Amino acid sequence: MKITVLFRTSPAVWAAPVALALPLLYYLGPGRPPADNFGYAPEITSYPLRFAYPFAYAVTSALAAWVSASLRQAGVWDMNHARSRYRIAAQALLPVVTLAWTMLILPPLTALTVEGTWPTWDSVSPLVVGMIVCVEHAVIGFAVGRWVPKVIAAPVLAVVTWVAVAFTVTVDAPWVRHVSGAFPEQLMFGEAPAWGALWPHVAFTGSIAAALMVAWLPVRRRAVAAAAALAVAAAGVTSTCKAVKNYDYTPPLKTYAVTMECGHTGGTAVCMPEQTAGALPQAVKATQKVLADFAAAGVPLRPKTVIDTLPEGRFATPSTASTWRVPLTAATDRDDAAFAVAVAATGMNCPSPDPLLRRVVIAWAAHVTGTTPSWQRLRASIDRQGSPGDVDGMLRSVLSRPAKEQADWFTTTSRKACTV
Repeated sequence: MKITVLFRTSPAVWAAPVALALPLLYYLGPGRPPADNFGYAPEITSYPLRFAYPFAYAVTSALAAWVSASLRQAGVWDMNHARSRYRIAAQALLPVVTLAWTMLILPPLTALTVEGTWPTWDSVSPLVVGMIVCVEHAVIGFAVGRWVPKVIAAPVLAVVTWVAVAFTVTVDAPWVRHVSGAFPEQLMFGEAPAWGALWPHVAFTGSIAAALMVAWLPVRRRAVAAAAALAVAAAGVTSTCKAVKNYDYTPPLKTYAVTMECGHTGGTAVCMPEQTAGALPQAVKATQKVLADFAAAGVPLRPKTVIDTLPEGRFATPSTASTWRVPLTAATDRDDAAFAVAVAATGMNCPSPDPLLRRVVIAWAAHVTGTTPSWQRLRASIDRQGSPGDVDGMLRSVLSRPAKEQADWFTTTSRKACTV
């Protein structure tokens, strides 16, 4: 059959207007990426893709069942063919899969075009996973259509598939969302899917599709084909579920998946993502000032790296003595970089430092670096529920001491704040 005739006679043609409109409508609503995306392609594409998956899979399953049932009603499988039954099925499913792929590709492509951003592998890898899973749903739908009338199979598969994929994020068991075929997260800047977050989607649905293809093998003993199919499905589903059983609700993600640009001051590298590296000179100057001010106060600090926290996404990583993690992009935007670096210089990297000691140490660091106005603004926001003690009195007591004692006090108290 000619390709033009194949597409013209496929039910995918009359379903296309509605099928393509659904993901585009979601793109115009909750699927639109946030405005402050810094042109980061994985974040831009993850928003519309999350809503496109269920519709694409539902349409694929339903139309595949309709095509399969139509071939069965036409007596195609009762004829003698020079071509294999798999080739006949693949040809019949080509328009269906093409429509499904278009449903997945169009929303993220629109988002990238609107934002003026080129795609990257990290931004298209969830899309590639979805395209593979579309083929797997086409196989499953085709298998159902061989046995169930199309007027029943098509609507039931459409609803069941959409619900099964769209509502996995509401299920209490975390593993369900990691095998649904829909990458479940809308990414933040600097985040990207890890390999462990992608392959289970393909493996889970693929094992079911592969089992159905095995069951269709032209062997005389159907019991042998059925047993082999059950073995393939059981092995694939079980091993995939076992692999993701310890995943949290958030799939494995890479962070700092961006190109970083660095400047240097002395032996310290100051690094920011290339998207915001226009503020790098300001960040380097602020770091240089803070290190010089601390050294003048008798507290020499020599971190190897001062790195922006913007690309760490939702997974905050504490600073260490050699690597300070500072919100440089946000701080330079509000002309507050020196204070942000000074806070990192205090070294209180434990999850819950003593609130009173933390305030006094930061107040002293702000005094030393000339950033007291910034500290007062921060204090006003964190003291809305009340102050834990006499911060100003303790600070005056410390400042009344000789410089050497102040330096010793800072070193001791910043450590003590994490042990109280």
